[in-house]
Amino acid sequence: MTQFDSKIKPEEPQPQPFEYDGTDQKEGLFQNYNEYSKSLRTWFVAYGIGGPVLFLSNEKIASHLTGTAEAVYIVSSFLIGVALQILLSMINKWVAWHMYAGAGDNEYKKSRRYKIWCEIGHLSWIDILFDVLSAVFFVIATWKTMMAFLAPNIASI
Repeated sequence: MTQFDSKIKPEEPQPQPFEYDGTDQKEGLFQNYNEYSKSLRTWFVAYGIGGPVLFLSNEKIASHLTGTAEAVYIVSSFLIGVALQILLSMINKWVAWHMYAGAGDNEYKKSRRYKIWCEIGHLSWIDILFDVLSAVFFVIATWKTMMAFLAPNIASI
């Protein structure tokens, strides 16, 4: 053993970001996810409703697009994006209700219904898919709207 060996301390393992440490951290992480989820859904729904409302409330926009196939396509894209978010909210609501119903009820936890909804609740790809599809529909609607006003003579894209 050299004189330097006693001064070197082995590195203590550092906690990784968002690593579950057995405390209330998991609850805090869920609250963080929940806030972002609500915020994103609110933005999606507001944006998806705002597009058609803009068409209905602005005479210049309404007169420019009324009766065109583009208007139907644009409004439909906005509303499909909103419908996807509503459907996702309904799925998550039903998952939450079944988890609530099973809390403290071991008989209900054995039911097929509980197990199915519990499994659905663990499928994060459903949330990701619906959010990505909503964003795609909103991008399409926004692009079509922009092209209708900025490049009205260009053939339909």
